[in-house]
Amino acid sequence: MTSTTRSARGLLTAKPCGERRTKSPGPIREWTQATCITHSGAWNSLRGNGCAADSPVFNIVLTSAERTLLEALNALGIRYLVVGMGAALLQGAPGTTQDFDLWFGHLDGERLNEAARRAGGLYTSGFGVQPPALGGEGLDRLDIVLTASGLDSFDQEFARAYEYELDGVPVKVLPLDRVIASKRAARRLKDTAQLPMLEAALAVQRARKTSEE
Repeated sequence: MTSTTRSARGLLTAKPCGERRTKSPGPIREWTQATCITHSGAWNSLRGNGCAADSPVFNIVLTSAERTLLEALNALGIRYLVVGMGAALLQGAPGTTQDFDLWFGHLDGERLNEAARRAGGLYTSGFGVQPPALGGEGLDRLDIVLTASGLDSFDQEFARAYEYELDGVPVKVLPLDRVIASKRAARRLKDTAQLPMLEAALAVQRARKTSEE
């Protein structure tokens, strides 16, 4: 069973409710190095462009189920974006997060079922007021985002997304300036509190890019 909750990030997500939570990695705190591979273009075009190359980000360690699910989504051609604080952390912003938000361009039930099955989990399409959700051991911190405050259409945001290696898996990531735009539009206390550090991280990112040009 799931319930719809609006997070402090201004994103409408599907949250597990009334069921045992499986154990997953805790808040993301370790520093590591990550590379932004490409800013736009075809999914499989892994061309380095230095947009945020070797920027310090928090180490996001995927569970085996999460890794399998993301690999399956890629293999099945399911378009999605990493959004929220997970996206910000990948781009060098300080902070922590317990959730990993995925925004899908289209909820293709058949392919999402297959991706979840490969990861040993399940996908529920939702009914009535119950939203779509992913579930299963090792998948409990993955949230399906249904709407995002302050953003353009999925297609527009996907076209300008960055591509990162997330613990070895290529993923499309909402740019930091768009994460900031979403948080600013949400107008929630926690979002507002996060804006100064996110804007500072964006300034560092832009200064680094300018120095490399």
